[in-house]
Amino acid sequence: VILGRLGQTSMAGFNFYPRVVYADQICHFLKDMLPELGDDRLDRVRQVIAKRLGPYSPENVIGLMPNLTASRVANRLDLHGPAYILDAACASSLIALDHAIAGLLNGSLDLAVIGGVHHNHDATFWSVFTQLGALSRRGAIRPFDAAADGLLIGEGTAMLVLKRLSDAVRDGDRVHAVIRGIGISSDGRAASLVNPEVGGQVMAVRRAWHSAGLDPTAPGALGMLEAHGTGTPTGDAAELDTVARVFGPPRDGERPVIGSVKSMIGHTMPTAGAAALIKAVLAVSRGMLLPTLHCDEPRAEMAATRFAPIAAARPWDDGPEPRRAAVNAFGFGGINAHVIVEQAPEAVRTRRRAQPPKTASVTVAEAEQTLLLAGPDAAAIARQLDADDQDIRAHGTALAAKEAGAVEGSRLGIVDPTPERLAAARKVVAAGGPWRGGRDIWFSPKPLLADGKG
Repeated sequence: VILGRLGQTSMAGFNFYPRVVYADQICHFLKDMLPELGDDRLDRVRQVIAKRLGPYSPENVIGLMPNLTASRVANRLDLHGPAYILDAACASSLIALDHAIAGLLNGSLDLAVIGGVHHNHDATFWSVFTQLGALSRRGAIRPFDAAADGLLIGEGTAMLVLKRLSDAVRDGDRVHAVIRGIGISSDGRAASLVNPEVGGQVMAVRRAWHSAGLDPTAPGALGMLEAHGTGTPTGDAAELDTVARVFGPPRDGERPVIGSVKSMIGHTMPTAGAAALIKAVLAVSRGMLLPTLHCDEPRAEMAATRFAPIAAARPWDDGPEPRRAAVNAFGFGGINAHVIVEQAPEAVRTRRRAQPPKTASVTVAEAEQTLLLAGPDAAAIARQLDADDQDIRAHGTALAAKEAGAVEGSRLGIVDPTPERLAAARKVVAAGGPWRGGRDIWFSPKPLLADGKG
């Protein structure tokens, strides 16, 4: 288990330090300033501070020590290989991918869980990016748009499972895509923290294509580039310069697609590379070219590249080459990663044998059902669940609409509503308290926002 995670102080740390240090400091100040306060009054001050900080237990150490993010995943999944985190800023999860590939190739690993974790929305973190001038003043993240003025910070966890292709085929696994090449580099002596060095980025991209044994300038070499695309003017300009240098100038015919998932979920920092890789893998496996939001007028530098953004998803037409996508992750401070993914060989052989006619329709794997119920209160949700499991799965949305009326105060979501999960959901709703994801069930008994308050 190799995960990217930033090493900055987390919310657990902000909670822990006041409890251990600041409470004593405050009491010392009070004792010096107000000697008449007795120890009993000072103990009362400590109790009030502790109450304001909320409950605390030994399990809170998981939030204090970043490495436990990986080790607890290994613990829960009963995995016995190495489990650790690394911090390479926004490139973290693709650097984790590089580590995993090395372990799979040298035989020290047979399976790897890689990805990124970022759940840290706090005022100090946002303040740093405000001082750097990196945040959008208009509150919109617009990758590669001429009017872009900065990024927005997102949060989330994204993970992928890697195996050697031969092992995956032997084990009957579903192979979404294969890693064709990866390259990493550093900017070296770049101009500043917020001005990336194009030469360093070019080095990472060219190393990946060299490792793949492919020519990035060849026609049909790449159908989609999932770019770093943060929406910062200097970052986007440097990346487009990189893309023009490596992949060459525009060609006749349809342009490959360039985009950034950050336009939809914000910049998830160490998770960004994994989120981008998941998008690229799904595009390759399902034959869809995916859009980027808010790129209404592409930057002038886009015209010097082979690429163009699209505003709506469209089928990825098959060509002589396998469907192939690449992902950029350029980390704050100058660490760069580029990875190339393509269709699994069997998928390509099957496609060529079938020789399907060109069509505007695309067949994709059936997604798991997600049951969503809503109502004015928990009792309304309970009434919807007081039915046959099959009826609930078939008519859940209609039931929710009938119960919700004008106010949707209570909500329930179940991923893949099996009989076991529906039974558990009935117990959760009956208990009446919020439930956050256990057994893939989410329940909120009260509105997320009421009277303007969270």
